[in-house]
Amino acid sequence: MSTSATLEDEIREFVLATVIDEMNVLMSRDGITDESPVTVGGLELDSLSLIELTLRLETRFGVEIPDADIEPLASLPLGGLVAEVVRRGAKA
Repeated sequence: MSTSATLEDEIREFVLATVIDEMNVLMSRDGITDESPVTVGGLELDSLSLIELTLRLETRFGVEIPDADIEPLASLPLGGLVAEVVRRGAKA
């Protein structure tokens, strides 16, 4: 497994654990894949929850996501969100 795959797995796990266990937005991982939308029909994040998740991702992985870039994240699937965090220089 490559380092980036490991980092991607860590980010994916962080997102799911945060959304389910800490933010209580999503009740279960059942049916959630990399193709699942970040918003309706997937992770079920509303705009405020997406901002909270983004702040947590910035803190945990040492990335910077400007406010202007948060709204476009809502159009991504989970796998796209993970890839974007990696692209921005995430550190394990």
